Amino acid sequence: MNKEMIFLLLGMGAGAVIAFVGGYVLARSKADRKEAMYQVEVDELLQANEEMEQELRPLKKKFKELEATLNQENVEKAALLERIKHVGDVRRELEHEKTLNKHLNERIAELEALISKLEVQMAAEAENVEKQLELIMETKREIIKEVQALVKQGLRS
Repeated sequence: MNKEMIFLLLGMGAGAVIAFVGGYVLARSKADRKEAMYQVEVDELLQANEEMEQELRPLKKKFKELEATLNQENVEKAALLERIKHVGDVRRELEHEKTLNKHLNERIAELEALISKLEVQMAAEAENVEKQLELIMETKREIIKEVQALVKQGLRS
């Protein structure tokens, strides 16, 4: 091989090495720029995330307050439902007692009617007894008169 060819090959090799190194450096710097751009984007996203977190903190606090209020309202509603249930139970008991009172009042009315009937019967019987007693007394007086008349006749004879 001749010298020129060797120099040519060496030049080509050196050029290829230089081109490779240059390409590598360019590619690396481009990659570094992209990495830097991505890092900026990541930093911006992290910053935006932090800002959103700060904006969400009051909302989270408000949410917890609303949740506590809702829980309290649920407890109050449960207590109210329990009272309504109790009122319903009391209402049913009152209805039952009203029914019992109605039956008792009907029975009392029946008994009062029976008492009135018995009083009328007793008055009638008392009147009959008085009449019978009067008859007995009249009969007794007549017997006494007859006995006295007989005793007077017996004393005269």
